[in-house]
Amino acid sequence: MFGLLSEKFLRLPYVVRLIIVVAGILIGFGSIIHFIEPNQFPTIFDGVWWAIITTSTIGYGDYVPITFLGRSIGILLVLIGVGFVSNYFVALATTTVKKQNNLLKGTMNVEVNQHFIVIGWNERTREMIEHIHHRNPNRPIVLIDSTLEKNPFERERNVYFLHGNAFSEEILKKANVKKADAVLITADAGKAEIDADMQTVLTIVAIKGLAPNTYCIAEILTKDQIVNAKRAGVDEVIPTNKFTSSLMLQSMTSKGISRALLNAFSSFKGVKLDIFEGHPYSGQTFRQVNNILLEERKILIGFIRKEETIINPNLDEGIYPGDQLLYIGYSRDGE
Repeated sequence: MFGLLSEKFLRLPYVVRLIIVVAGILIGFGSIIHFIEPNQFPTIFDGVWWAIITTSTIGYGDYVPITFLGRSIGILLVLIGVGFVSNYFVALATTTVKKQNNLLKGTMNVEVNQHFIVIGWNERTREMIEHIHHRNPNRPIVLIDSTLEKNPFERERNVYFLHGNAFSEEILKKANVKKADAVLITADAGKAEIDADMQTVLTIVAIKGLAPNTYCIAEILTKDQIVNAKRAGVDEVIPTNKFTSSLMLQSMTSKGISRALLNAFSSFKGVKLDIFEGHPYSGQTFRQVNNILLEERKILIGFIRKEETIINPNLDEGIYPGDQLLYIGYSRDGE
């Protein structure tokens, strides 16, 4: 029995074992001195108080043993206890510093839930994280990247960093990907487009293999790899090059449109493009629903029906069950 308890004790973390030993010494010597000199130490708590003050070398002198046996106990306490207590404070400080360094360098497990995971470091990533953190500082964000040496947001609360490749199962487990709200994979700007997309697809496979229910968004640069990303299980694809080309074309025919769109949908403007699912408007016309949403500062611009996006339909077009309404809305910071 004793051997089993001893084995379990030795398996505990060093700091925990040290706390148990120190607590045992303080309570043990406090109890002994109370029974040896009950007049000087009326309660066990008084004895423990004396033991703490003695081992911490503060020495208030409010409780002092006066008998030979009591002073002998005091000597033993100094010889035994001071070393353990000093060791405890050193171990505590060392553990704290080590934890902070590991957190900064991205080698610790991130124990958060309902968080966003952003993979890849670039200027877009920095801006996204800054905007998310500005709008909702309580939302945990985990940044995964293999090129950074330390957390670029070390001064920000709830922004964590993991150093490594996101297609590594170990890194994904450290990021607690199973409990994440969403994962965003950005394309590696340092690689050729096809190589960046292949790495993205590999990362999608790793994420979906470990956390199939976690919503996964991926930036894909080449048209051919969009199909592979969907086969890998991605929930949403952002075809950056296609979107950029379309925006450039629009700017050529309607000068200034890109600037207007970027200004309108800036995260700090409070304007957002959103989708309304599970709405109660089935059977009504596009005109009727638009008038209802206008009262809520929402502009209905179209709907998604069976994966087909219909923009600016006929005003008398009916809204069917399962249609997802596409609208421009207003949001306050943090929403």
